[in-house]
Amino acid sequence: MNDNHFAPEQPGGEAAGQRPPVQMPQYPPVQMPQYPPVQAPQDPPTQAQQYPTPPQYPPYRPAWQTTPPYCPPVSGGQQRPPYYSAPYPVPKPRKKRMSLRLAVVALCCALLGSLLGGAAVGLIMYRAQNQTGGTPAVSEQKTPSAGSEARPTTPPSEGAMTPAQVYQENVGAVVGVYNETAAGGLFGQTTEVSSSGTGFLISSDGEILTNYHVIQGASRLTVALYSGAAYEARVLGYEAESDIALLKIDASGLPTVTLGDSDSLYVGAEVAAVGNPLGELTYSLNVGYISAMNRYVSTDGTSIDMMQIDASINPGNSGGPLFDMGGSVVGITTAKYSGTTATGTSIEGIGFAIPINDVLAILDDLRENGRVPNRAFIGITASTVAAAHSGSGLPDGAYVESVTENSSGALAGLQAGDVITAINGVSIAGVEDLSAELKNYRASDTATLTVYRSGRTLELTISFDAKPESTAASQPTEGTDETGETAESSEPPESTEDGFSFPWEDWFP
Repeated sequence: MNDNHFAPEQPGGEAAGQRPPVQMPQYPPVQMPQYPPVQAPQDPPTQAQQYPTPPQYPPYRPAWQTTPPYCPPVSGGQQRPPYYSAPYPVPKPRKKRMSLRLAVVALCCALLGSLLGGAAVGLIMYRAQNQTGGTPAVSEQKTPSAGSEARPTTPPSEGAMTPAQVYQENVGAVVGVYNETAAGGLFGQTTEVSSSGTGFLISSDGEILTNYHVIQGASRLTVALYSGAAYEARVLGYEAESDIALLKIDASGLPTVTLGDSDSLYVGAEVAAVGNPLGELTYSLNVGYISAMNRYVSTDGTSIDMMQIDASINPGNSGGPLFDMGGSVVGITTAKYSGTTATGTSIEGIGFAIPINDVLAILDDLRENGRVPNRAFIGITASTVAAAHSGSGLPDGAYVESVTENSSGALAGLQAGDVITAINGVSIAGVEDLSAELKNYRASDTATLTVYRSGRTLELTISFDAKPESTAASQPTEGTDETGETAESSEPPESTEDGFSFPWEDWFP
C-alpha cells in the first residue's frame, strides 16, 4: 500500500482508490468604495488676503522736483539728472447743480414779491386811514339781541405793550375798596359785615370808578392805595341799573389811569385785568382775550351790555380796570358765570366787563348830579314773548301787558297786546333788549317803534318821557324793572340758551 495519498495520476486512468481533485469556487473581485480625498484643513486668511493692499501712489514732490529743467544740485556741485513722477491725483470738481440754484433764486423772488405786496397794501391802508380821520373803521350794525355778538373789523393797535409793561405802568392807580355794612343779627343786634372789591383812580385829586354792587348798602367805605395809604371814601354818584359808582377821597397828586376807547376793541384782542381777588390777593394781574362783544347780561331784572372775556375773574375783582395792550382802560370787570351746568359740567373762563364808553356816557351826570337824570321812559309793563307767550305764534319781542294812561307810550298809540319788535331799526327780542336800548335815549328824544299787532306790522313815533325820580332811585322790585317794563322775576333768571343752565349765586365777583 502506497502511503502517498496524492499519487500522481497515472496515464490511462485514475489510480485505484484515489479522490478527484477539489474544484475551488470562483468569486468576483471585491470593489472597494471610492471616497473623495481628504482635504487638509486650511489656515484662516491672512490680513493681507482679507484686506487687499491699497493702491500705491508715488510720494508727493514739490513742483521744483518734477518740473524740468531745474533740479537741485547734489554734493560736489554736480547736477542731478532731472526725474519725473506722476502727479498726485486731484479729485474732479463736482458738477454744478443748476436745479438747486434755480430753486434758491425762485424762493428769493417769492419773498421779495411778498414784501413788496405787503408794503403796497400797508401804504393803501395807511392812506385810507388818514382820509377817514386816522381811526380804523368799524362796520356799522344793529345792536345784537341776547346771545348774539358784534364782529368789528378793528385791527390790532400799533405800539402795543406787554402785559407786564401794562401792569408796571398802571398798578399804582388801582385801589382796593372795602365796604362795611351794618346788618341785623339773629337776635336783633347790629353787626358789621365787610366785603371788598376793586376800583381805579381817574383823577389826581381822588375820583375813583368802581361797580355799584361793590358799594351797595355801605355804612362806611375805605379805599386802600397801592402805596399802602388808606382813606375814607364818599359816594359822588351811582346808577344801579348800569352798575356804576363814582367815589371820592380827599387826596392830591395821585397816579391815574388813561381812559381808552372800548369801541376799538375786537374779538381776540388781548386784555389784562388788575384787581384784588378774594380781597386778599391784592393787585393781581390776569391776562386774557375778548371772547365776544355786546353780550346783554341780565342782573337783578335789568340788562347791561357787556364784553365777554376769558381772563380769570373772581370775587374781589369787581370794579377793577380792564386794560388793552396800549395801557388804557377799556372796561370795568363786573361779573362772571360760575358753578356748574344742569348736566354737572363746570363753568370756567366766562367773565364780563362793562365797556368804558358806556361809563363815560354817564360819568358827567354822576359827577354833577349824583345820578343819571332824564332817562327815557315809555310807561308800559311788558314781558318777553318767548318766555311768557311761547307757542302763541307771536314774533319775538317785548309783549305789552299794559299801558299807563297819558304816558309817552299811550300817546304814541301803543296798546295792550302789542309786540315791540324794534326801536329805530334795532331788533328787540324781549324785555332785556328793550331795557338796554332805552339807555341810549333821554327824555324828549324821538324814535320809531316797530310794533306787531293782530297780524300787521305798524310803525309808531314816540317822544320819550323822563323816568320818574322815584323809579330811577328805587331798587328793582318783583315784576318791575327800572325802565317801567315788567320782568318775569326779581331774581336774575336762569339762562337756558344753547342747553345750558347757569346758577347765579356767585354772579358778581
